[in-house]
Amino acid sequence: MFVRLQLPPKPLRPYTFVYLLAFALLASTAVLAPSAASQQRPGSSTRPAVSAGRVITVWRVESPFTRDTPDATIRTDLELSAKELGYELRIESFSAKGFAETFLDAFGKNQEPDILVIDNHGVIDGITTPLGNVAGIGSSDKIRQSLVKVSESLTGLEGPKRGWEFLMHTSKNYEAAKSLALRPPKCDASWQNLPLTEDLRAIAVRVGPAYVEGAASLEAFEDADRLHAEGANQEQLKVSETRECGYWGNDHLAFVPMVLGYESARELGHVTVLLTLRRQESEWRLLTASRDPVTTTGFVRQMPKLSSLLGKPWTFGSTPKPAKLDAPEEGQFPQLPSGQRFGDFTWRPSSSVDVVAEIVEFAYKNDARLFVKFPLRNGGANGQVSAGQLWTTRSLWKWRVWSIAEDGAVSFSDAKSFLN
Repeated sequence: MFVRLQLPPKPLRPYTFVYLLAFALLASTAVLAPSAASQQRPGSSTRPAVSAGRVITVWRVESPFTRDTPDATIRTDLELSAKELGYELRIESFSAKGFAETFLDAFGKNQEPDILVIDNHGVIDGITTPLGNVAGIGSSDKIRQSLVKVSESLTGLEGPKRGWEFLMHTSKNYEAAKSLALRPPKCDASWQNLPLTEDLRAIAVRVGPAYVEGAASLEAFEDADRLHAEGANQEQLKVSETRECGYWGNDHLAFVPMVLGYESARELGHVTVLLTLRRQESEWRLLTASRDPVTTTGFVRQMPKLSSLLGKPWTFGSTPKPAKLDAPEEGQFPQLPSGQRFGDFTWRPSSSVDVVAEIVEFAYKNDARLFVKFPLRNGGANGQVSAGQLWTTRSLWKWRVWSIAEDGAVSFSDAKSFLN
């Protein structure tokens, strides 16, 4: 007779309980947690979500003259720049009507945007339009003090009407938004010009920052014929980075565009500057420096044509006859003709046959608004620039005309001043 012995069960090893417990927890999670697809809101992106702390929030406000809300699309280069910082850009759009109340409420809860984009200052100051009264967010001194103006570097957030961008110093991701606004500057891809020579680069990298910062050292690089007008911007700017962008001209006269990153207490971003340099006794000297928006856009677009006309080598002592200013008289603003909105600044062009262009310079507050005029085929006509092409600064302006010969030699008319 055989007897089967029943052995006691083999005891489980201690780590076996850990495996069993982990398996049970995973199984329960799979049952209780909804799928990723079920958590997405209708119309949301399928990209992996960025945590709330890694989002730069942009509020874009439409004009007080319309009830529309602006487009919320993002320009690709800005989106990529934000990603390089480890952030996502998120744009929300608002109509101007009622926006002040929304903003004040958000500001009180520290939920204000990191970037504010507007196309009318009435959003800040308040305004009355045909649609009614629009309150301004600037009614709060705390909000006004929190606004940091951004120039040029965030224009990709604007709509077709252009506008202004501000950072909010109190916002949760202010430092990330600031880094986005101060990313390395780039040259305009439409500028088709020559690469800088070493001697031009050497002067540009010294003159550009000194001009933007208002440094006294700039005087050491100035041409004796540089035109100055009283007054200057009082904001103390600090340049952080420079980008030189080639030049137009020849070996005697050069127009050098630059883009510089800068910062101050209430403003930061990029600034485009055009330097005009003339070679004097083997050294380049500064004739004008301008950050004026008309100069750095419309005038610059004419530079390829002007550069192509400088076809002769410069010869020492060759100077064209200067132009002569006609109207208005010294100290006067142009008279308003009957039935016209604006008067004109007029002059008699140079009589030299080798003059290929004339530049009209309006100097104000350490800046300059430049216009280029090419000779008419039949000749004889006086030159003119409408006073409507200037903006008001409530300061002293000076104006004169340059006559440029085909070898780059320059002569200057007398200068006149006026208040504007």
